[in-house]
Amino acid sequence: MKTQTKILIDRLVGLPLAWLINLMSRFLGQVLRRDHSIAPENVRTIVFSKYLGMRSMIQATPMIRSVRAAFPHARLIFVTGQSCRRMVERLEHIDQIITVDDRSVFRLVWTSARVLFQLMRARVDLYFDLELYSAYSSLIAQCSLARNRLGFYRESAQHKRGNYTHLMFFNTRIPIRYIYLPLARLAGCEPVRPDTLGLIRVEPADRQEVASRLATLGVGEVRRYLVINPNASDLLVERRWPTERFAQLIEQLIKRYDLPIILIGALADQDHVSSVLQQVQGHGARVLNLAGTLSLGGLLALLEGAACVVTNDTGPMHMAWALGARTVCLFGPVDPLHYGREGTGVELLHRPVYRSPCVHEVDLPPCNGNNICMHLIDVHTVLGAVERSLTKSGDRPGPKPLAVLLSDSFSQPLGRIVRGGV
Repeated sequence: MKTQTKILIDRLVGLPLAWLINLMSRFLGQVLRRDHSIAPENVRTIVFSKYLGMRSMIQATPMIRSVRAAFPHARLIFVTGQSCRRMVERLEHIDQIITVDDRSVFRLVWTSARVLFQLMRARVDLYFDLELYSAYSSLIAQCSLARNRLGFYRESAQHKRGNYTHLMFFNTRIPIRYIYLPLARLAGCEPVRPDTLGLIRVEPADRQEVASRLATLGVGEVRRYLVINPNASDLLVERRWPTERFAQLIEQLIKRYDLPIILIGALADQDHVSSVLQQVQGHGARVLNLAGTLSLGGLLALLEGAACVVTNDTGPMHMAWALGARTVCLFGPVDPLHYGREGTGVELLHRPVYRSPCVHEVDLPPCNGNNICMHLIDVHTVLGAVERSLTKSGDRPGPKPLAVLLSDSFSQPLGRIVRGGV
């Protein structure tokens, strides 16, 4: 199913069911009076759920690390969509992965029932729901019978009040990793290296896959290369920089640097990446299109070894950060403060306009596809950022600690809601 189809089903079917479960939860919460205490000795099973969005999963790794440190003997389970399982397998601290198959409505219903059965058997003590708007995610969290359910709220997600024992306000003006950490603090978890992403595991076989793939393309032993990611998922294609700009950038990079340029993307991105390459004049063998040809491990190894990665705001950007690759990042509809990252080897390019950022504020971008916020980023600006990245002349210190008060005078997380009776 396409992402927009999933969202439509969530609104039309999931939301009414979530409100129904909400009423039942409020009643049962008053009748059962379960023990909702949270302490290392009574927390044995912890669940994280995030069904879509590899970039958010990577940004949640400081939170997962902090939860592991607070509950070192607990079993950590990650519930996710089938398409994201391979990424979760690469994350540290996760003991078990449970997946939902959302390729069709029938598969979704069948695997959801199976997931609920597994969660009920696990007797979950803490359930961290990392989704914000999803009614489906709320239903799974509630029906798992978890003793404590922790999630995010905004005014547009009122169905969560009553379904969750603990809620944290989702502030779109704060870096995403600092939004996940307060959710963990609701369970008493202190931050552990909050500005360090990952680790994302890269195996020797992954590096060998990249080396073999490049060799078959006639590149041979490559020590330095550039990676360009012109894609963004169908969740928000307005994050894409125009194809003609990418083509112009590649032509300029060919003239300036004697480095192979490798285009990447998922299988579904092949046509879009090909449309970029078709506009590049006289690229010869200098530009390689590997979209849809690498495994996830191969992609990670490719990003890990890149001299510089030029990318839209999408999953591979966050992978590159976690792997320590130097990156030039193009932002438009999404606030770079929210999903960006400061630090050595990272260049964030963004041209503010009146209607940007719009993501997390409206259901549909007000530009109706005319993403002027991305068009305003010119080729010369991106080329200069690549040059600074390659020469390391624009390096800045690592991420700055967030200068925002996160707790009140009683050391309780600001923005929390705890259900009555908890």
